[in-house]
Amino acid sequence: MEDIIRLYDNYSGLKFSATVSKVLQKAIRDKIIIMLCFAGSAKISVGFKEYVMRKDSMLVIAPGIHLACSSHTDDFKVNILLVREDIFNKFSYGLIKIYFYRIMYTSPLLEIPERKTDLLKSMHRYLKDIVADEDNRFRNMIIVKFLDILLYEACNIVLHLPVENGERDRHRDEITGQFMKLVQQNFRTERKLEFYASEMNLTAKYLSAVVKSSTGHAATAWIDDYTVLEAKTLLRTSTKTIQQISYDLGFSTPSHFAKFMKDKTGVSPKEIRNSEPGSL
Repeated sequence: MEDIIRLYDNYSGLKFSATVSKVLQKAIRDKIIIMLCFAGSAKISVGFKEYVMRKDSMLVIAPGIHLACSSHTDDFKVNILLVREDIFNKFSYGLIKIYFYRIMYTSPLLEIPERKTDLLKSMHRYLKDIVADEDNRFRNMIIVKFLDILLYEACNIVLHLPVENGERDRHRDEITGQFMKLVQQNFRTERKLEFYASEMNLTAKYLSAVVKSSTGHAATAWIDDYTVLEAKTLLRTSTKTIQQISYDLGFSTPSHFAKFMKDKTGVSPKEIRNSEPGSL
């Protein structure tokens, strides 16, 4: 059953840091990561923004988004749930998918009423028992139903957040979520906004305006930021040469890659490779 979901209980202190650096980093590519904090606080970077996660809050990280914990209090405690992305796509639908896109790509940190925190903790414990119950013939169906409930609870929180234009915001969030998902899947080979607009049957001008309005960040900047983040990760963790990395990221030549990185970060790929983690 762990191929559908994985659960981690009461991670805290160094144990949590180790989990982020090992277990969660492996899950980033194809898992939705849901963290529920019930004690202490931590500074967690999701993509290009840092969030302070505190007691009675939930953090939802979309697949492919870079995740790092820079600091945490000694009493920080969190439950972690990893959900396979294709499972989410199978049982989520309509407005639920739209709202969950909004959570993952525009508002990943949610404050939760204390009574809801207790409910979600109970659901986590129950899911853990079901996963361990190998004799339960209905285990898969039960897990899917509980994940469905979890999505509804998270989306209910979003519904109570202040919005400016109601239905228009729903449409905007859906477009933004679809765009971010496409970028995550294609940024290594496609860096032209026109490609994403064409895939979504929109004009590049309209897509750019919607993404900027929804995230405060230009659509082309999102594409560049994904590329820069992936490049930094590969330069620091991969044994591949800079030339190989440049080709993996879709650049025609290593010099084109070097110019792109210099323009976006102010330093060369070689300088990034030789730098200390977090220094650039």
